[in-house]
Amino acid sequence: MTLKNIDNDYRIIVKNKQTIDGETNVIEELAYGSLYEKNGKWYIIYKTEEDGDRISSMIKLSDNEVSIKRSGSINSMMVYKTGEKREFMYGTPYGEIAMEIETHRIITDITENGGSVNMVYTLNVQDEKYFNDMKITVVKR
Repeated sequence: MTLKNIDNDYRIIVKNKQTIDGETNVIEELAYGSLYEKNGKWYIIYKTEEDGDRISSMIKLSDNEVSIKRSGSINSMMVYKTGEKREFMYGTPYGEIAMEIETHRIITDITENGGSVNMVYTLNVQDEKYFNDMKITVVKR
């Protein structure tokens, strides 16, 4: 993943409401990065750092599919496609964890001025199911 083109012209907010066993947690991430279109696909690219952990993220939006590639302290390639289950490995500094995503809904509304991506999916981690409602908002600065 090449991230040298990050121009920080966009504010990127990733907000995920995750529910397990009736208890909901909200995880929110704020970063600055790039948004561009190439060959009919949109790309959102940004870097984050928290507690010394540096992570580069690239989100690719195409037709009815979203892929999120992370590298650095966390390494993963998650592919979301409505109505499909996809397995992937989630790499941490302590080892890899097998996970599965079942995507229920994807709604994208992106232009060169920004926009949003909404995804509803279930994440299965070692037979524990986490229901997720994620919204990625991109705002031109």
